[in-house]
Amino acid sequence: MSVLSQIIVASKPFSPAPITAEEAGAMFRTALNLFRLWGVTDDQAAIILDLPRRTFARWKASEVGRIGRDGKAKLSNILGIHKALRIIFKEP
Repeated sequence: MSVLSQIIVASKPFSPAPITAEEAGAMFRTALNLFRLWGVTDDQAAIILDLPRRTFARWKASEVGRIGRDGKAKLSNILGIHKALRIIFKEP
């Protein structure tokens, strides 16, 4: 005969891994592609990302600079919006 015994499991507190500079650069490039597909102008994209227009243009033309914590969060949110739209709408 089997006996059931209670097992107490304590979950670890959530600790997200930080987004690396390489990942942030990839997210920025992905956001540029999404902005192009969505018809977002460079001025609008700079406002969405809260970047000065010149910085946005420089990053878009060449290497992405240092992206802070808030910038990484904004890029993450943009990718989340894209994911949600892809779930809701099946057509590209």
